[in-house]
Amino acid sequence: MSEDPKSWIGHLVKQRTLPALKQTIDSLEALYEEDDPFRHLSDVIHRDPGATCHAFSRANGVQHHHFGMPVTTVEHAAMMLGLDRIRSAIESLAVIEPMSGEHEGLRRIYSRAHLAAHFAMVWARLRVDMVPWEVFAATLLHGVGEMAVWAFQPEKAEEIDDLIHGTGQRSREAAQRHVLGFSYEELSMELARHWKLPLLVHDSLNPQNFGRPRVKLILLAHQLARTVEQDWYSRKALSRIDEAAELLHCSFAEMVTAIHQAAVNAARAYETYGVRPAAAGLITIPAFRGATGVSGEGDNKQLSRKDGHATSAGPRINLKPRPEVLEQTIQWFNEVDNNTPSLPAIMRQAADGIHRGIGLSRVVFAACTPDQKALKARVIRSAEESAEFEKLRLELHPPHLFSKLMEKPASIWVNHSNREKFGKLLPLELLQMLGTDTFFARSLFLNDQPLGMFYCDCHKETSCLNEERYKEFQHLCDHVTAAIRKATLL
Repeated sequence: MSEDPKSWIGHLVKQRTLPALKQTIDSLEALYEEDDPFRHLSDVIHRDPGATCHAFSRANGVQHHHFGMPVTTVEHAAMMLGLDRIRSAIESLAVIEPMSGEHEGLRRIYSRAHLAAHFAMVWARLRVDMVPWEVFAATLLHGVGEMAVWAFQPEKAEEIDDLIHGTGQRSREAAQRHVLGFSYEELSMELARHWKLPLLVHDSLNPQNFGRPRVKLILLAHQLARTVEQDWYSRKALSRIDEAAELLHCSFAEMVTAIHQAAVNAARAYETYGVRPAAAGLITIPAFRGATGVSGEGDNKQLSRKDGHATSAGPRINLKPRPEVLEQTIQWFNEVDNNTPSLPAIMRQAADGIHRGIGLSRVVFAACTPDQKALKARVIRSAEESAEFEKLRLELHPPHLFSKLMEKPASIWVNHSNREKFGKLLPLELLQMLGTDTFFARSLFLNDQPLGMFYCDCHKETSCLNEERYKEFQHLCDHVTAAIRKATLL
């Protein structure tokens, strides 16, 4: 078992690079017969991570006379090398023939990287990136470490997959370290240097850069591509899409359209890889699920609003708790180190767990405004029409019960035993809007600064709020607090 990516590269890679795909070679041969082969040259190379990797390696290995500027796009690499040199370079690579049925694992990873690159390209254009093809290429090659293991030591890659998806049930990084002694990301960083890949590939692998907009897009694109391979309509996939919508300041519906179109465009090259494209999963439409949560219950279907909030198909109020959903939610929080979610994603996940897992019909996360003078609804989960929550803005002055919660981390259950004490601390107009005086609430803090508050109730069905559910609510909020601390340190 290797303990050092450098020694692994020295032992298994040396002067080799990733293999190319047979259709890339065939397509290049056809292009060379055209009057303007450069017209579609980049399109052909971009479908093939192996060919793309080698083009950058060769181009950035050449002593340039253009102020020493590194090559960052495939088009630039093609111009630097020239047609004859790039043709001979790619034709010198080992070739994968999809129809032979061999190298299925590597072909699957290539296909996933191509899908992620299409996602990142769409997002780069939405944020008006100056050079979106840099983002495409960097996303395509972000996972070169995993590609290399599948190319040069496939039995180790299969062992890692077995540990993740089989009986081992290990996290991705734990499985990689168990088998290799290091992570795929660490190997990718070393290979990016070894193969002279573009700077954006290096940046996307450095944790110090994870907050940069371009790097965020690359990482989220890979997370989404990996998730939708399994299920486009899973809670995790929909949460990723919701996160992209928030990151790029567009509606959930607009983001769904953009992502589905990107997947279809990527799927046009499915013959190149010889594996089932992820877009095939869009053909089967499951039972309707909410924008950021999965209903899964015929009598409690949620409808997706264009802003990503969920509203109900009917006035269903009293939900049944679903322990398995609560357990999945807590497991998600326990894996924050692997997911590196944003704070909004954490709040959405928690709201789903409270709503569907604990079975509370109305859940709101109200965030503190930047000036700390009010609470404003940011995440809503409801089994009934709750338009009033969407407009909720609760001023913290003059002081009242919720403003008191913003002074320090605390939780409260207002019920018949303490209503006389706490009820008078609530503004009358707020009580009228809520339509109930029985609820749970919990304030959340980070570094002694208030982030906001979770509010939840069962509206008129006040009997559903009991000791067991209150403990589950507090327990889940404890996980939220821990996840917030982890996420801000990653």
